Amino acid sequence: MKFNTNPPAGGEKEIYDFWQKENLFRATPTSFKKAYSLLIPPPNLTGELHLGHAMQHSILDAISRFKRMQGYDVLLLPGVDHAGILFEATFDRELAKKNLSKEKLGRDEWLKRAWKFKEEVYNSVSASWKIMGLSADWSREVFTLDLGPQKAVFNEFKTYYERGLIYKGPYIVQWCPKCNTAIEDVELEYKERKEELYFVCYKIQGTKDEYIEVATTRPETIFADSGIAIYPNHPKFKKYIGKKAQIPLSPIISDFVPIFEDSRVEKKFGTGALKVTPGHDILDYQIGKDHDLKIRQVVDKKGRMTELAGEKLKSLKVNRAREKVIEILKNNNALASVKPYKHSVAICERCKSVVEPLISEEWFVKVDALAKGAIKAINAGKIKFLPKNYAKILVDWLSDIHYWCISRSLWWGHRIPVWYPSARSARSGQVADIQVSLESPGPGWIQDEQVLDTWFSSGIWPLSTLGWPDAKTKNLMLKKYFPWDFEITAPEIKYLWIARMIMISVYFIGDIPFKEMFFHGMLRDLQGRKFSKSLGNGIEPTYLIDKWSVDATRMALYTYSIPGRDGRVSREILDERGKNFRNFATKLQNISKFVLDLAPEPVHFAGVSTTHLSPKHKDDKWIFDELNQTIKNVTHHLKKIELHLATEEIYEFVWHKFADIYIESTKLRRADAQKTLEKVLKDVLIILHPFMPFVTEEIYQKFAEKKKSIMLEDWPLIKSKGKSQKSKGF
Repeated sequence: MKFNTNPPAGGEKEIYDFWQKENLFRATPTSFKKAYSLLIPPPNLTGELHLGHAMQHSILDAISRFKRMQGYDVLLLPGVDHAGILFEATFDRELAKKNLSKEKLGRDEWLKRAWKFKEEVYNSVSASWKIMGLSADWSREVFTLDLGPQKAVFNEFKTYYERGLIYKGPYIVQWCPKCNTAIEDVELEYKERKEELYFVCYKIQGTKDEYIEVATTRPETIFADSGIAIYPNHPKFKKYIGKKAQIPLSPIISDFVPIFEDSRVEKKFGTGALKVTPGHDILDYQIGKDHDLKIRQVVDKKGRMTELAGEKLKSLKVNRAREKVIEILKNNNALASVKPYKHSVAICERCKSVVEPLISEEWFVKVDALAKGAIKAINAGKIKFLPKNYAKILVDWLSDIHYWCISRSLWWGHRIPVWYPSARSARSGQVADIQVSLESPGPGWIQDEQVLDTWFSSGIWPLSTLGWPDAKTKNLMLKKYFPWDFEITAPEIKYLWIARMIMISVYFIGDIPFKEMFFHGMLRDLQGRKFSKSLGNGIEPTYLIDKWSVDATRMALYTYSIPGRDGRVSREILDERGKNFRNFATKLQNISKFVLDLAPEPVHFAGVSTTHLSPKHKDDKWIFDELNQTIKNVTHHLKKIELHLATEEIYEFVWHKFADIYIESTKLRRADAQKTLEKVLKDVLIILHPFMPFVTEEIYQKFAEKKKSIMLEDWPLIKSKGKSQKSKGF
């Protein structure tokens, strides 16, 4: 037995520094121990610790500490995401304070300053990621723009391109006018708004007073209409099929568009007739493509009207242009009626601006081939999902997946590794003579201006963090720790990240990225809303930590760690739970004072092992039976990632069985019960350590018989049929 001669000082920071100094978080690839690997979802570079991070980190850390005690070589790998759109917006705001901009600085100088700003931001927020006691191997921390991930991302792009899965071309995308870039459908939020539904009359060509009435929330896009679709067998309008109707915005534009049937038109919306604007609506684009309609653009990438709207409306913002268009419709006797209308509007999840569907020249990945492999792996049950129903949710999404727009009009990120032979070909987007390379092919070659979608590098994160594309035979990290044993995330990025990691890992390495996928619930306010700065309903983890301690905050969060189940919280509720678990920590301290500080002579029975005891007194036998059952239950719940139940088991045992019953019973036979008291207390500290690491380490250091840290202790044995057996792992 080793004895610690240099215990950590009291306090959370001092204990955490002690763990790091002793390298207790380090994974050892050359170890003969069986590996257990956990990949931390990389927080955004600009993101400080929030309740979601705190929940994730608490769960990850509990499992990591448990597996180490079971004898595994644990790799809990941290990383940081460059967060392209968010970081660039944050940095540009800082530049604006100095009257600087991208245009004034130019790309090279902007990037030079951006990297310096990156270091400043990282230094200011990275410490917050460790606050929860996260026992990550910080020596292996990875940044998505590091050279290793850069090599992996290039290999990913080059492979797709060579296999014909990447192409560049015009396509309708969701465009954020404020972030000034394309964004993914799954990066949108939907906000319910009260607006107006305008019923507009389109005159039938060749008639004096016959009209087809169409309902729209966006009259400003009528300039770009290419057709009118009605649902099949429309009782009122089917007689107009094959005819044409006039766009009612003369004299600015006077064009006739075809009328046709299409089953995708909703019967219950408006009049059952749909104005088809392929350049500004995803569904309209699909309908227009099937019916060979013209694509016109009347709103540009800055959210302003184009020349198509005429000289007076050109350059107006959408809302102002809408007012003008309504006046024109009224003057042309083309506005039949206006009704209040409540509907969901797509907004950018980052800047909360209304997005504009429009046609843009972008890079795309044909993900069909990737999706098939992922679906096969999921259906084969190779990944354990918690909750189980997420397997079907992901398969359904993958089965109907659309091409992935991977280009972003930004400067911060992995620049698209495509080179054009001249500035002219670069401007035109010609791809016939391009070269795919990280470095310039030679003089005169111009690199593509755009960067890759952040999720492009995040999708290959399980591989790039372990040194891929080096083969497993040459890469010890990849060979030992892949696939990852455990991954965790919030449900909101199941498509953006989880589905893509599965697709990409299966495609490139023929294996799943992780064995177990845990979707934790979302913490929301009492009205069911997400926490946000704009709503002012957020609860900072630091507030709870400062008031109740890290351990108490972790325990409070474990009560909400049920897979897939959202929790509604308030500051008052979390305060109540934090206080309860702070009192529990105090109870443990008082128990330790009784057992260790107030022990009878000889103090602590120093040098006498308490590992194996044969209790004779009925009370001792009873507490050992209860302890054994508690260890068994806690081990079972940890195996199933039921941390809320595991902590309940320990709480119940410590407070009501060990303290209220057993300790009280020993006060008249203290010396005789001392060995049992020490043995039970030590085992309690060990099984509680994954959940409350700081107070358990602090109390553990009081024992005379101990190792350097409680982290080096073995998980307690479970007795079965009179024998002891090691608790089995996952």
